[in-house]
Amino acid sequence: MATKGRIDMLVRFSCLLLLLMGGSYSQRDKLLQGEELKDGDELLSTFGKFKLGFFTPSENPFSTTPSSSKRYIGVWYNKPEDRRSYQSIYYKVSSLKVVWVADRNTPVIDKSGSLRIDSTDGNLKIFHSGGNPIAITSVEGARNTSVTLEQSGNLVLHELHSNGSIKGMLWQSFDYPTHTLLPGMKLGINLQTGHQWFLRSWLTGESPAEGSYTFGMDQNLTDRLIIKWRGEVHWTSGLWQNGKFISWVVHGYKFSYTSNEQEKYFSYSVKDDFTSFPSLQIDRRGYLNNDSRFSMSCSEEGRYCGPNTNSAMCNRGSSYFGVKFGSMSSGDGTKFKESDNMTLDDCRFKCYQNCSCVAFAATNTENKTGYEIWSRGTKFIKSQTDDSRIIYLEVQPKGKSASISRLL
Repeated sequence: MATKGRIDMLVRFSCLLLLLMGGSYSQRDKLLQGEELKDGDELLSTFGKFKLGFFTPSENPFSTTPSSSKRYIGVWYNKPEDRRSYQSIYYKVSSLKVVWVADRNTPVIDKSGSLRIDSTDGNLKIFHSGGNPIAITSVEGARNTSVTLEQSGNLVLHELHSNGSIKGMLWQSFDYPTHTLLPGMKLGINLQTGHQWFLRSWLTGESPAEGSYTFGMDQNLTDRLIIKWRGEVHWTSGLWQNGKFISWVVHGYKFSYTSNEQEKYFSYSVKDDFTSFPSLQIDRRGYLNNDSRFSMSCSEEGRYCGPNTNSAMCNRGSSYFGVKFGSMSSGDGTKFKESDNMTLDDCRFKCYQNCSCVAFAATNTENKTGYEIWSRGTKFIKSQTDDSRIIYLEVQPKGKSASISRLL
């Protein structure tokens, strides 16, 4: 009897465990007409690898108080190990894990947003209290539609038959990447439509708006990949020869090149035993970052692929730009218009190109855009006056450590 009791208990425990495991993926992976995804709700892909929902990016993943109230719809890797002891949604959805942003240039200003399929035209839109709906898709002639977050991380708008079965695909997020390349995505061009697949960096660590760097296929030499900074070639992968790039290796990632009458593109896949979260991401500084499990080499650049060594950069030796609070002796420096969307990283890059640059700072401290630089002959004044602000100053380190923070 005791043995039978133990067996019954084991069976009940196993059933309970199966229910719990099944429940972990019981969230919906699709949105139908007449349904809505409110701020705070999420779509969960099959097997729970990706999530879609509203988020506020935070440059500091440990921060529980984001510096902005702007809300974006995005897809991110669902990493359960990141939730061990942090309850803040802003930690769970830091900018490092987001792989796609639907409304990168048109955020919702508060938490009033909801994602819905417009009943009038079948397109996916964000409805909010601040104005007109924000269109994510703009497909003509669609009426009966649904949207699904697939296990690949691809968000797909389907046309449906009257019985609810899928008739065909109308739109997919993989055709409109933001700053991250996932397995199965393309970098290249559709020769029939002229549509290009490329990545564009975020503007800042807290703004997914379009930044200064792009990563994609070279339209002049279609058998290589390039990074551009505001239209200027910043880095190249080297030509594609014998199934690999001459100057670029991403360990654990298998690249392929497709060329036919319809399209030319690069894509990549990972091995079946790849248990991490594969991705290639162009960051706000123009660096290519991949998943931390495998290393990535670009000639001698190491895991991060950055500026080409042939770029017109000054040799500053061991000096760097550090953070100080004060003012400059000459007052205003050479200013860049805020409308140019010059970010902190853009200005730093400009300074490294200009051998006479000794300091730079933001003219708009709120969103960290609109920068000015100072040339040699001006001096830094350490002060706590109304004119004082954060200035990034060239520093010549003495000894093994410096007294101010490095600008990464």
